[in-house]
Amino acid sequence: MKQVVGFLVAGALFGCGAFVPTVDLTALSASEKHEVRKIGIYDQNLLQGKSYKILNIVEGNSCKNKTWDPPATRTAAIDQLKYFAYESGANGISDVQCSNRERTSLNTNCWDLISCTANALKVDE
Repeated sequence: MKQVVGFLVAGALFGCGAFVPTVDLTALSASEKHEVRKIGIYDQNLLQGKSYKILNIVEGNSCKNKTWDPPATRTAAIDQLKYFAYESGANGISDVQCSNRERTSLNTNCWDLISCTANALKVDE
């Protein structure tokens, strides 16, 4: 019985990762980090008079999966949005919408989660 309890505790602390898409941005090369940081956030006023195309809708998640991970933040979720926009060939995002903080969930395997969505844009500069 002690072995079963120990296995369950170890699984909870060190178990599988999040069930939502996330990328370890610290593992990117310096040039990739630079390109991701360059992704602009546009509101309708900034897009006025510009030519742009919506490439797709991207999702970014900030998930506290392990007990020692930092808390989920809106900033981290938006950084994930920028990464997935960069991956799709975009140079901007617009219409950013973030969810309210979600606490422990078996659906996401996160202790703490903030999810955001946005349009990935190709803006002609």
